[in-house]
Amino acid sequence: MMYADNPPQITACVAQEEQERTDEAALDEANLARLAGDYVAARCAVERIISSEPQNAAAWVQLGLVHSASGDAARARAAFLSALDIAPDYDDAKLGLARLAYRSGDLEGARAWLQRIDPARLDDPEIAAFRNSLTASRAGGGVWRWDAFAAYSSLSEGLAPWREASWSVSRRESGSSVGAGIEHVERFGRSDVYGEVRLARVIRGRTWGVALGGASRPNFKPEAAVRVEFATREDEDWVFGSSITVARYRVGQIDRYGLRAERSLGGGVRLNAQAIAVRDEADELRTGYGLGSAWRLDNGLELSLAWSDAPESSEGATIDVRALGFGAALDVAPDLRLRVGILQEERDAFNRVELSFAVARTF
Repeated sequence: MMYADNPPQITACVAQEEQERTDEAALDEANLARLAGDYVAARCAVERIISSEPQNAAAWVQLGLVHSASGDAARARAAFLSALDIAPDYDDAKLGLARLAYRSGDLEGARAWLQRIDPARLDDPEIAAFRNSLTASRAGGGVWRWDAFAAYSSLSEGLAPWREASWSVSRRESGSSVGAGIEHVERFGRSDVYGEVRLARVIRGRTWGVALGGASRPNFKPEAAVRVEFATREDEDWVFGSSITVARYRVGQIDRYGLRAERSLGGGVRLNAQAIAVRDEADELRTGYGLGSAWRLDNGLELSLAWSDAPESSEGATIDVRALGFGAALDVAPDLRLRVGILQEERDAFNRVELSFAVARTF
């Protein structure tokens, strides 16, 4: 049975002086480097083994552990599946896949992989500890997430600054998530408060989502809005998505359509592109696009860069906006992420520079 349709590419590492060592010693070296947080050294040590012995299932498992620790879940999953292609009964690979599913909120998937492990090993301390965590998550009902965001924007032409703050909370359980959020926006001396509820569900590997939002007598935000989203992972490297938003603003109805593709290049690097179409309040069709990239480093830092030239309705009416953004996010703890960003926009009437700060916490 073939598990991995697309085994991860093995990238070249800096050559080291030849040393007489066994594969077991090299794996020990990789394991120690991974535990010390030196993911580059760990990956290189494992990849040297795989390059000379591609049928070494233990090396593929160690590579999966390195990618998992550095945050590249797609590459980790591909490595574990490659190990199972070589050794279908390799329980460490199944445990790695169970942990990946658990971290993504797919508790059913985690239990399914755990059930494939040899029953004689279920009392091993490592597996027993994970099984207890999985049981506790099931009893507790899932994982909570809290997000907070704040932004300040300076405008050209002597215009008053914009301010924005939002708070949201969500709960994820067994492939489903539900959440709610509230946003406070100040623009041109006026303010809006907008609320939204969201529901998402993973069905046969595809994610479906719907969001309902609205505001009372808003100046800029929609009076009412419905957004439907869909995403699917075609393989370990590609994710495709689409969205449709129907919103009623004070100036009329505005519909927005989006198509998105994301490509993982390995090494924590991702690229994305999106096509955007808007049917504006005058019933005219406008189009645009967006391009982005993200690079996750081995120390938990993720850098992102994005460019877009597309219509938007943040002023309560549809205008064309060109924007360049840069962000940096850091996992300061397994359950805490901080992010800062800067955004430069060009509009017909004025330019805008936004500074933002965000916090995400799971519990």
